Amino acid sequence: MKELLDRCKRYLNNNLGIQAILSKYNKKTGALPFFLHDHYDFYKLNLLEKEFVVLAKKNGEELTPAKILKHTQLVSDKLQLQAIFLGESLSSFNRQRLIAYKAPFIIPDNQMYLPDMAIDLKEHFIKTRSKTESLGPAAQVVVLYILLNPNVDAVTPKELAERLDYSPMTMSRAVDEIEIAGLADVSSEGRRRMVQFKKNRRQLWDAALPYLKTPVRKRLWVKGLKNLGLLIAGESALARYSMLTPPKQPVYAILAKDWKNIQKRHALETVPYPEEPVTQISLFGDNTQQAPISQLELWRYNPQMLSTEKTVDPFSLYLSLKETEDERIESALAEMMERRVKW
Repeated sequence: MKELLDRCKRYLNNNLGIQAILSKYNKKTGALPFFLHDHYDFYKLNLLEKEFVVLAKKNGEELTPAKILKHTQLVSDKLQLQAIFLGESLSSFNRQRLIAYKAPFIIPDNQMYLPDMAIDLKEHFIKTRSKTESLGPAAQVVVLYILLNPNVDAVTPKELAERLDYSPMTMSRAVDEIEIAGLADVSSEGRRRMVQFKKNRRQLWDAALPYLKTPVRKRLWVKGLKNLGLLIAGESALARYSMLTPPKQPVYAILAKDWKNIQKRHALETVPYPEEPVTQISLFGDNTQQAPISQLELWRYNPQMLSTEKTVDPFSLYLSLKETEDERIESALAEMMERRVKW
């Protein structure tokens, strides 16, 4: 039964964007006819500040739609709460019969029918969509991954999670964001959700751009980054993608949460502002040079996931520099997008 309840909560969250609260319903169940306890366990469900009673079917004989309707109506009358049938499975014919009876039901990963919630759910989706101003890091990575791999066909959230090294739950939420933004079509095939980006590369980029943010959370000046094998970013990467003159201090990028470990492992020192390397004379007469200072970008997502070269990907690079008020960079970004991206 616990597995069925967990699937129900995930199903409501993934499809409605609602955190469902399910708890054992003990109040007044003694007033129900005894035979109902043979067929169901009873749970309280809170959805959008409304309370329901769920009849979670136990394993046993198959119930007809007419019996399910009779049972839910009986429970609703006795407990004065809208009753919802919850089952592991139900044939397509029986689901259609329940819909004809207007009997609410939930079959996780398959179908739900909540007629009394239609207006509330519509308002919920309107509010959710109106709040979508930008994509989260995982959702942005998915969109950029598709832009970099335009031949990817319909794919499941699980497959995306495996390719991009995210948890299935994080990827499920990311797919919800993408669907709300209208960037992809999301459908269900049995228990699987399928995500398909039908726009071509240029259309997807233009549609997604208002929702995409700079990947850079913070920029630091750091000594000793040059030989650590980090991805080249910022103006250093743009110089490789265009005719821009590279900056004096090289720029690199890492995932923000990796910074502390890398700093500790390599004893890296941060400085408040860039300065020229200083040549020192050792006691043995040879010249030594301090570790050069570089700029380090701390990213919201791992730049390695989207890169196949020594530089960060061009789409993320564009997003990291597009707010820079410098005509040289604006011109170089335009050049990069035309030269490097095959629209």
